[in-house]
Order: sequence, then structure tokens, then C-alpha cells
Amino acid sequence: MSTNNSILLNTIIFFSLFLFIGCQQQVAQEKELSLEDKIKLAIASRKVPNPSEQKVSFTAPHWIEGRGPHSTEIFRHLENYLPTALIEKGSTETRELPENISSTLGQEILTSTFFEKETSLDQICEDKQVNGVMVLHKGEIVYERYPEMAPSDRHFLGSVSKSFIGTVIGHLADEGKLNEQDPIRKHLSEFQGKPLENVTIEHLLRMASGINCREHVKDRVSFTDPNHCFYQLLQHSDYFPAPDSGFEESFMELLANAGEYEPAGQTYDYTSANSAILTAIAERVSSQPFHTLVQQYIWSKIGAEDDARVTLSSTGVAGSYGTMLMRLRDLARYGLAFTDDATTKIASERYLSQIHTGDKELFRSEGGTGQRLWGKFFEGQGPNFQSYHWDVVFEDGDFTKFGLGGQCLYISPGKRLVIAFFSANKDETQNNMNMAHLVRSLALLEDFTG
Repeated sequence: MSTNNSILLNTIIFFSLFLFIGCQQQVAQEKELSLEDKIKLAIASRKVPNPSEQKVSFTAPHWIEGRGPHSTEIFRHLENYLPTALIEKGSTETRELPENISSTLGQEILTSTFFEKETSLDQICEDKQVNGVMVLHKGEIVYERYPEMAPSDRHFLGSVSKSFIGTVIGHLADEGKLNEQDPIRKHLSEFQGKPLENVTIEHLLRMASGINCREHVKDRVSFTDPNHCFYQLLQHSDYFPAPDSGFEESFMELLANAGEYEPAGQTYDYTSANSAILTAIAERVSSQPFHTLVQQYIWSKIGAEDDARVTLSSTGVAGSYGTMLMRLRDLARYGLAFTDDATTKIASERYLSQIHTGDKELFRSEGGTGQRLWGKFFEGQGPNFQSYHWDVVFEDGDFTKFGLGGQCLYISPGKRLVIAFFSANKDETQNNMNMAHLVRSLALLEDFTG
């Protein structure tokens, strides 16, 4: 074969391979799964509870509203009671947390205007008012105890989960996939022509959408009345097992048809409905289900030591607003990722700026839940406003998120401090909330200055 023929043959082979690879890539792109298909696959791969693993029995909605010894068991083993999807750590390297245990921190006196009785971390743990508590300072563990859980337990986060959808929204805004001033109707067609169509993402982030799906109402009927929008929201999420699997409205129709309780931006009225709408927006603009977004933007970056989980209903509704599950150390690693001690930070300067930009008047709005829930707890300790699904942002830049039953993540970027704890509403004393009331007192100790 002549040299020219050889060159020609090689060229033909090269371009044939090039075209073949290009066609294969095009086919792969054409086969990219839709969001709906990804959610179907996630549902098919859920961990579904095995009755033999359930150590207690409960009736809905008693498990979430009731108090009793069962609460600790359910909260630290929720994946045995509700279907969950996996948030994988994959092959990411675990970020080690060096120990520098303080010999005195546990005895420091904690108090506040709201909680007048003096106590201490050690006393709170001795009385089993928390299931587990951890304090990180300058990237090191200075306090860690597990009064009523194992370090390996993946514990229920409650509404601390909401901070994760806030962080996901921050990433999507950084990428230009959405803007805080976008109205709901821009991303969710179900809201077009509905009373809430002009509510913005910022209104949702600030719990000021005005949606008529209120969570904190008199006599807590939102948790007990099957006709209440919020009860139906939880039912769609499989938190309250329904007698049958059929719903008159889809989940998005339920939220879109909830209507307006009051104009957006007028009152800080805390409800998980805001978080559910944010999750739907995040999933639509990214074409990824919630658990994948958390894995992509958070879990693959914090150096987690274990996988996390989130509940996922049979219709694809993720428990983004309340039922994520993770180890205490991994929750602390998530908090650490907002500080300069993180190996990889998960918050851009723009997102951190958004967290520290708020509306004081909205937070204290008459008839709202901000002042009623948090203002009295931290009176005189500098509560400033709510932002980006963090419950309280303080005057000194610290911010925190709380969850049902006594869960909390407190972050102080300035003090290089992270406080994380889990609890459960196991009796009628409300002692499970003592640590939540005193966390700011702990953060203001002289141990963490300088």
C-alpha cells in the first residue's frame, strides 16, 4: 500500500471514530433522564421500613406531635419507620475532626432571660435533656456527649433540614439558574393565574409568602385536622400514612390552590409550605431531585463520615423541610463548612452576604411567628432577623436553625464556633427544649472570645 493510501485510510478511520463517538454522545444526551424519571428511580430505590426493625408502634400523627418514651427511638432510627432516599458520601474523603476536649466547658453556667434557672452542659447531659451534643471550636471538638443515642445513629433533624434547601437555593442563585426576586410563576407553571403567582423566592426564604397553609395555628389543628392544608402537606409527604394512596389534588396543586392568607412580605409566618415550594423550584430549574442536589452541593464537599437520608413519599415528595437524617458529627461538619476552618467551604461570599442581610421589622411583625418563637428566647442577646431559612441571625453575625423536638445547628463564623445537638420530646416537661433556649448563652461564653 502506498504512503498516500495509508494516510487516506487512517484519516477515514479517524473521522469514522470521531463521528461514532459524537453520535454516541448525542444518543446519551438524548437519553438524559427527565426530573420525573429521576424521581421514579429514587422512589424505586428507597429504603422502605421493615416492620421487624420497628421497636415501637405509633399512630399518625402521634409520632410527630405526641410526647413519650417512643420519641427518642423514632427520632434516632426514623429510617426504620418512614421510607427514605439515600444521600451518598460516595468516595469522598472523610474530614477528620481533631479532639481538644475542654476540661471546664461542661461546668460553665448557662442562663438567659427566658430560661432563668442556671444550668450547664454537663447537667443537661446528666439529665438526658438532649440525645447528643457537640461543640467545635477552631475546627476541633471541644465537647461531645451522647446521653441517649449512639454516635453512629442517623438522627432526625426536624426543621434544621430547611437550612439545606436554603443552601441549595444559594448555589442555584450563584449559578444564575434562579434569582431571589423571581416570582413563583416563573418556575412553577401550577402557580400561574393563582393568588400566589407573584410571591418571590425571597418571600419564601424569609417565611413571608402569606400562603394560607399555616403551621402555627391555635390548638395545633394543623397537625390534627385532615381538612387543613398543612395536615394534607404532611400526608402527601407520607409523614401521616393515609388510609389509601389516592389524593384529590397533586402536591403542587395543593400548594398552588392554598391561596393567600395575607399579602406577601407583610408578616413573618413560619410554615414548611414555603420550604416545599422552594424545593419544587430547585428541582425544576436543576432537573435534579432534592436528595441529589444535597449530595452535589453539600454532602460531597463537607467530608462526611457516613451517608445521610431524607424521607421520600410514594409520589416523590422529599422531606426537605423536616425529615433529613444524619450523624451528629456530620451535622457539625455541615456547620463547619460555613467557617474558615472548613477544608472546602460550601457558602459563597454572595450567599453569606445574603444570610447576613435581613428585615428587622418583618422579624418582629405583629401577629408573626418570629418574635413569638425566637424573640423571647433570646431577649437581650441580639436576635436580629430571619434569613435564607436560618431561624435567627444575631447582631454579631452568628446564625442558627432549630428543629421540632429540640434539634439545632448554631454557627458563628467570627468565633469559629459550631454547636450541634439532637433531642426528642419524650415527656411533658419541655426539658428537651432547654438546650435550644440556652445555645446563645453557650456561644457567648468567654471561652470562645479572642
